[in-house]
Amino acid sequence: MKNYVQENVSTKSEITIKYVTKMLATSSETIIFVVLGVSTVNDNHEWNTWFVFFSILFCTIYRAIGVVVLSFFLNKFRLHPINGVEQFIMSYGGLRGAVAFALALIIDKRIIPSKDMMVTTTIAVVYFTVFVQENMVPAQVPSSSLDLIQNYGVRSQ
Repeated sequence: MKNYVQENVSTKSEITIKYVTKMLATSSETIIFVVLGVSTVNDNHEWNTWFVFFSILFCTIYRAIGVVVLSFFLNKFRLHPINGVEQFIMSYGGLRGAVAFALALIIDKRIIPSKDMMVTTTIAVVYFTVFVQENMVPAQVPSSSLDLIQNYGVRSQ
């Protein structure tokens, strides 16, 4: 927003836009986690340990590969290259799963009979990334880089 709007908006409006945007983001995240919690308690679940394990493993591996490869190409054109700590934070602490969860919920069970297993696995992946990976990032990132954690929305404990 700063590059395009800052010169055309008053300071008071800029502060208002900043806090309204934060409020909308927090509200959206809260609604998503309420729906996720209700689905965890109310839906029919089909648990498959290996499917959940490999889903978490492959999501972690392919997200890291994607971040590293895309950062390599983007750094050729950026004024401020994405360094290793930022790449680590994006790849390890950035997966939330709201889109994957929504997509799993709209699967038609008549077409894909294993919908319950996919919803259960998606919930497990979201819980793993939010509660396990997110809480491990501050311990693995140097304290001088904790401001980066705040910029990417990873909550430190």
